[in-house]
Amino acid sequence: MTEFIAHRGIHDVVTENTLDAFQRALDLGFHAIELDVHVTADGICVVHHDESVITPKVALSIRGTYYNTLQSAAPMLPRLDAVLDLVAGKAHAYVELKNRDVETELAEVLRRSSAETSVHSFDHEVILRMRRILPQLRTGILQTSRLVDSVNALRAAEATDLWQWHEFVDRALVEQVTAAGGRVIAWTANTPSEWRVFADLGVAAICTDLPISPTLASAQSSHHRGPSLDAND
Repeated sequence: MTEFIAHRGIHDVVTENTLDAFQRALDLGFHAIELDVHVTADGICVVHHDESVITPKVALSIRGTYYNTLQSAAPMLPRLDAVLDLVAGKAHAYVELKNRDVETELAEVLRRSSAETSVHSFDHEVILRMRRILPQLRTGILQTSRLVDSVNALRAAEATDLWQWHEFVDRALVEQVTAAGGRVIAWTANTPSEWRVFADLGVAAICTDLPISPTLASAQSSHHRGPSLDAND
């Protein structure tokens, strides 16, 4: 069936990329969550979209600041290990790595966790390095444009998941990637009409901001069933 991924958790009434947002996704029955990771000056993986933590009183670079200082400024800023503990055994965690040269720190967190995880990034070289560190890790590459040869981009990064901006997902792309053993994840699709189109195309997963139960979403996504997305496949 088509997998539904909560983009930065479900953040209609809570802040994105927080434990509350991920818990809300679990409560709604999402198959997976997507989150963004940065690494602090003392090597702690934290979940936050931007490179800086900005509050009404201060702006702090995550990479240039120790975790305790960041947490004091933004108490809702979660560590990655806490998020993985929350979702372990309940949902897959898709981790977007936002920086390079922090692959070792991320790999250590993933090794210690029992959660089912994947890593994806706009930086395809980072993904290749993650595969070298954790050969069994499922990885993906992000694209906002339509490449002439997306299959070759996946192969070059030794990745299997193509995170394609939803406006460039079509049947030819899905067929090419699937035939090569890959999976297309459409992001970020936020209307049931888009879900129906992507389900008909056979995408593996849909990443969305909508606070809707995937059971209802699947019912609205037409009669077509996409390829199985068991996290162990």
